[in-house]
Amino acid sequence: MSACPTASGSRLLAGPLAHAGRGLLIVLACLTACTDVRPGNNEPRVYLDQSTAVTVTTVGRPMVFARERPNFAVHMRDYITAAAASTDRAGKIDSILIVYYWTTFDPHGQDGDVGGSARAGSPAREEKRPDELILVADDRRIRMVKVQRSAHEAGIEERAHAPPIGGGTPVIYSIDLPTLRYIAAARNLSAQTRTGEAVLDYEIWEDGRPALARWLQRLTE
Repeated sequence: MSACPTASGSRLLAGPLAHAGRGLLIVLACLTACTDVRPGNNEPRVYLDQSTAVTVTTVGRPMVFARERPNFAVHMRDYITAAAASTDRAGKIDSILIVYYWTTFDPHGQDGDVGGSARAGSPAREEKRPDELILVADDRRIRMVKVQRSAHEAGIEERAHAPPIGGGTPVIYSIDLPTLRYIAAARNLSAQTRTGEAVLDYEIWEDGRPALARWLQRLTE
């Protein structure tokens, strides 16, 4: 498995790095040293997961949504990374959405505490998972259905399209191909989360719809 982050990593880290210390400059050097990820590459990736023995086909680039956190710090954001994938387990094919909730805001960093989930020199951490995820494509609100299985149980051990840095376990949602086609063709796309009574809106930050369209085309070839 490649240790390099996704191609969108440089843009996602642009704001936080402006306020980073020496540790983050090292992270930036690692990002620029990666040579196996080509920005703008929409070609799907097909691989055999070595842990689950499931054949996985993922989009070349994920969709990334973001919301600003100006009330906490300049250039700090919460993100949702969403990547379509199909799993082939002995001929049984399922389409899913691999989703990561993460943030570049570290509340521990304000008082010098780097314990818990935060790590010195790392601006990203896993964000709390919401109760509900909704994708808003044009005039349609698509409520995502969470798979009641772990990523490993769904056939994916490798952290496909994980955030540029930081940990976090993906949340797996079931989704059908017609819905993914609608999302790929939508002119306007955003995301919304609900946790209890709190509803948060996310705008598209890295547009992975071209890669999604190519992935859909690949599945029918």
